[in-house]
Formats: sequence, C-alpha cells, structure tokens
Amino acid sequence: MIVRLHLKDSTIELSSTMIMGNIDLNTDAPLSLDDIYDIAEDYKESGATFLEFSVNKYEQRDCSVDGQLDMLCAAIEAVNDCELIVGVYTSNPEIMTKVAQCGAQFIVDPNALRAPGAIEAISSTGLAVCMLYDQQCSFKEEDDSDPCAAVSEFFYERLDACMNAGIDRQKIILEPMIGVHTSVEYRLKIFGRLKTFVSFGLPLSCSLPRLVANESESNPNEQNMSIVTTVALFAEQQGIRIIRTKQVYDIAVAINSWHALHQSARPFKLTRAIGAKLKNLAQGKRKGNANK
Repeated sequence: MIVRLHLKDSTIELSSTMIMGNIDLNTDAPLSLDDIYDIAEDYKESGATFLEFSVNKYEQRDCSVDGQLDMLCAAIEAVNDCELIVGVYTSNPEIMTKVAQCGAQFIVDPNALRAPGAIEAISSTGLAVCMLYDQQCSFKEEDDSDPCAAVSEFFYERLDACMNAGIDRQKIILEPMIGVHTSVEYRLKIFGRLKTFVSFGLPLSCSLPRLVANESESNPNEQNMSIVTTVALFAEQQGIRIIRTKQVYDIAVAINSWHALHQSARPFKLTRAIGAKLKNLAQGKRKGNANK
C-alpha cells in the first residue's frame, strides 16, 4: 500500500522505506554550523530523505526553551541548502510553533501530542507529526498482556484527539515501538506483528538502533550493525516506511541492495545502475572517513 504524507509545504509519496537521519544538538558538546551542514550533506549523499534535529536527546541535562530554540533555528537555517526534509524532536508546543516559522516541516513527538497546547500547535502550524507510542509504559512478564493491543488502543485515542482538533490525517506518522526498558521478548512481539499497524493506513516509523540512554555499553547487540541492518530489512518488509537513525549509510546500503536483488532480472546480481550507485556511496564514505 502506498501512503502519502502531507508536510507543511509539500506532499511526499512513501512507496518504499525512507531514512530519517538524526543530529542531536548536545549542549555539552556543541556542533558548529559547519559541522551540522557537513553531517546533513553526508546523510543526504548516503541516502537520507529526512533530517531530524533534537536537543540533548540522549542526555539527562535540561536546556531552556530559549536555548533550544536558538540552537534549533540556527541548525535549520544552516541546512537550508541540503535538500532534506527537516523536522524537530520535541513535545513542547512553543518550540513546535517557532521551528515551523524557521522552516521545519514536521515534528517527532515522544509524548504523542499529549502536552497542553501541543495538538493546537500542530493544527495551527500545518506541520506533519510523528507520534511515538508512550515510551514510559512498561510491559511486565507476569502481566501476560498484549503489547500490540495496548499500542493500537493508544493510537486510536490519539488519532481521535487529532481528528477532533482538525489535523489532516495524512499529516500523521505513527511509531509503534515500545520502550527500550521493556523486555526483549515483548519488543520482539511488536516487531513480529508490525503489519497489525498497517491497518491504520498511515506511515509507520521506527528508530534504529534502539538504545537505552546512557547505557549503550550494557546493550552491545543494539549497536551491532549486522543486527541493526537485519532488523531494518525486516521492518521494511513489515510495512515500516521511515527509519529514524544515525546509521544512515549502513541502513541505506542494506535497503538499496535488498531492492536491487529483488528487482534485478538476473537473481543475486545487482543491476548496473544500482550497483554503480552503491559503489559510489561506498567510495564517498571511505573518502569522507579518510578526511576526518
């Protein structure tokens, strides 16, 4: 099924899985505007379509609203020529409104527009929104609960709230992934039944790798790129249309190779066009690494 996403100023057709690169603006290790531009260009050359900015996403340190806006608006302006669709990770309605004025096209909201004023901000600005399932919800083995039913019920309620606020249904992305603090068994249940959520008729997204903040050392498998790319390919087959990641190059190569193998008239051989593209990507990446 082909789904369309209405952004603030345009519409995009999600006929296959696209990649959203992430740049986290960490106040403890700030990036220069040139650094931000270079990362965005690298993402674009590696195959990203979207770019998501966040502030202290992986840190516990707070940053004032004014501080976040200064960083986000400067970053959005810095990548204005990169030809990426730019959005912001936030639950704050004031930030949503201001970044829309700076050129953002969408919002990724980990609180699914439940903060006071958030729905109104999306409705008035015309931004698209990616609503994440409640990451604070924990599924316990002894409960014997069905995570898919809980996620579906959550999104039905949030969609009703959006429709009542006059938000265009085609401006909504759903991310049904449950929190990383939940057991692997429950998280696998969600991945195994991702097609359940295709029935919403909306774009689905997921974030890879899925790390526990400040605990990446205790989750080595989450960073193994062989595992991450395998999960990405599986997620695409289950209906995921946007993958949010910092590992843009590796996931893009995996997905492009997968499609090339399936579309080639000669099984297990890349078509010349796609093969050349992948070769250029690899050479460009090696060259970029050599210059760092």
